[in-house]
Amino acid sequence: MPIIRHPDVRRMLMGMKAYTEGLRSFVYYVAELFDKQACAASDEEKENYEDIISLLTPIIKAYCTDRGFECTVQAVQVYGGYGYTRDYPVERLMRDAKINSIYEGTNGIQAMDLLGRKLGMKKGAVFMTLLGDIGHIISRAKETPGLAELAGKLETAVNRLAETAMQIGKTAMSADFKVAFSFASPFLDAMGDVIMGWMLLWRAAVAQPALDKLVGNTSEAERKEFIEKNKNAAFYAGQIQSARYFIEAVLPVTLGRMDAIRAGSKAIVEIPEAGFGG
Repeated sequence: MPIIRHPDVRRMLMGMKAYTEGLRSFVYYVAELFDKQACAASDEEKENYEDIISLLTPIIKAYCTDRGFECTVQAVQVYGGYGYTRDYPVERLMRDAKINSIYEGTNGIQAMDLLGRKLGMKKGAVFMTLLGDIGHIISRAKETPGLAELAGKLETAVNRLAETAMQIGKTAMSADFKVAFSFASPFLDAMGDVIMGWMLLWRAAVAQPALDKLVGNTSEAERKEFIEKNKNAAFYAGQIQSARYFIEAVLPVTLGRMDAIRAGSKAIVEIPEAGFGG
């Protein structure tokens, strides 16, 4: 039996697929912001684009490189023992990808930049603008047949992110600022996860109508058969399932991460240096 039929292999492949698609869309989105900034008709418009780019830059640098490396780790795991050898290319991809999270002063620096400088830009107005942009796609998905439930789940995560950002931002400006910064990287990851949900839901909102147009009014069995035989239909169906997997299986973990951030454990700050030893 081909290993792609094993549920655990499918889990790894689905994770790699979802992240690859979401990360590409995210990078393309920010690249488009640079183009829009260059073509802006006014200084105010240019500044607005520059603000969003600045906010998203630490996430582009850190989240994308961390998740990209994790995808190569999963690729080695899919290959099993063969993946660890030099007979196949995935072990080299994994080694090469690791350097990306170390450039620019390591990804922890990017997380500190996000929390210490970017999150509070213009008193939080830039961050709220980003959440508003995500909200536009959520509203669009709610009106797309089959996507309303996913849109609602992403909306819950967005609202929780706003609450978490407010709390960690306040902590960063208090006497417990070290506690806040000990959670800077988890916060960046949580924000990155929400952005991935946004990008994947956006793709699904485009794919769902296109798939329905291709398949037409058919039975469920006929629909599945058509998707198996038509590469365009299979692609659109894959986009929808990527969004479904990420929002249903990954974002709940993100919500837990945000709960931990808001709980603000002081263990990292309070452990004595000698306590790190065996």
